[in-house]
Amino acid sequence: MLWKVFFFYYLGLSVLCAAMHIWDKHQAVRGRWRVKEKTLHSFELLGGWPGAILVTRAINHKVAKPRYMWMLYGIAGVHALGWFVLMWIATR
Repeated sequence: MLWKVFFFYYLGLSVLCAAMHIWDKHQAVRGRWRVKEKTLHSFELLGGWPGAILVTRAINHKVAKPRYMWMLYGIAGVHALGWFVLMWIATR
């Protein structure tokens, strides 16, 4: 039952984060106000990193910014490490 909560939490934040990236790309093409990278990273850190990774590659957004991509993959790594630690603790 608890896994469903985490699944829908990550799914919801991934969809939101993906929508934010799509909106940012839309605004960038038109030369308008953009979503701050700090805001994007904050939502990725909360759990939206799967959606962010998929969308950045799908729409080719921010992939030319190595610093941004390193931070995104770093956030994903922190989440993966956290899950491994939790699983290790739970099985002891």
